[in-house]
Amino acid sequence: MAYRMLAMLFGLLMLAGCGQKEVEVVQSEKRFSPVEERVKSGKANNIHSLIAWQGTEKVFELHRQGGGTYGTQKTSSVPVGADKLHNVHSVTKSFVATLIFIAIDEGRLANLDVPVFSLFPEYQQDDRSAKMAITVRDVMNMSTGYALDELATSYRQGSGNVFARHYMAEDLQAMFLSTKLSFEPGSRFAYSGLSTVGLSKIIERLYHKPFAVVMKEKLFQPLGIEDYRWQTQHGSNEPGADWGLMLSPLDMGKFGLMWVNRGQYQGKQIVASHWFDMLRSSAFHSYSMGYGLHFWQLSQIPGAVAANGIGEQYIVMLPNQDAVIVATGGNYDLASMPSLEAVRLLASLL
Repeated sequence: MAYRMLAMLFGLLMLAGCGQKEVEVVQSEKRFSPVEERVKSGKANNIHSLIAWQGTEKVFELHRQGGGTYGTQKTSSVPVGADKLHNVHSVTKSFVATLIFIAIDEGRLANLDVPVFSLFPEYQQDDRSAKMAITVRDVMNMSTGYALDELATSYRQGSGNVFARHYMAEDLQAMFLSTKLSFEPGSRFAYSGLSTVGLSKIIERLYHKPFAVVMKEKLFQPLGIEDYRWQTQHGSNEPGADWGLMLSPLDMGKFGLMWVNRGQYQGKQIVASHWFDMLRSSAFHSYSMGYGLHFWQLSQIPGAVAANGIGEQYIVMLPNQDAVIVATGGNYDLASMPSLEAVRLLASLL
């Protein structure tokens, strides 16, 4: 059914979010008791998992049964556990962006200021000259120049949200290249999954293979991530570069540990160390957070850099504490961010 996935993403997914639910504390210490109490009391609302690492050691792990989405299905009981796959939604975007950094490290892309349309000489429409102003950096900063802002309307609106435009498109590359330029690239923030789709097409152009294959080779295999799932765009049937990953909380943590250790994981340098410094700087601000290079800078937690997804999925890197916190949940369409407050509290106790 054409709008099945849209209904999953955009529906009010609060099937079991607000009541008291079973909480399993797998690992903790006395200092973390305020976090346990916050979750048990329901103040973190529909949080599913909360795990923290400091150095290379896991120091906290908690899971809570609750409802939300699993793959394409709404459910009152999402599979919850450290090794259970979970929809990570827009956390996927930060994984795709990391491939851009790796491409530069490997010399396949000169730098972030390469004009995107120089990589697509086949595009010869009348607006090509104007679009040559769009750099890879602009796309990474969600400042492509396209008047598409998914944060301007609720995802509950389904086809009324601009996400539906590329979700239903049969040719994603053609859509990314042909979208009308509406403002000067780099001048303002417009959060759109189509920008991430554009990054995936840049990766495919540079590596001559599907971006999901590149991600497996360049990220998943070095990080030891074997159990994952891609959900696909409806129109193109391509993996959802901007939303489609399902990962376990433990594997989400591996990505965070790589970044907080400046691109290194278990002795392997996966991405160059200097990129993490760049992730700590904001190009724009939205939702009381900074945004730059497809990562969020959290004003709520000093020094924190995060990959965020709708429903309160977080991979939070804390360089000041040499720590990583992962949270998953089903907190869709809330004005507040109750899971993030639990993450903030946990960070303050590390």
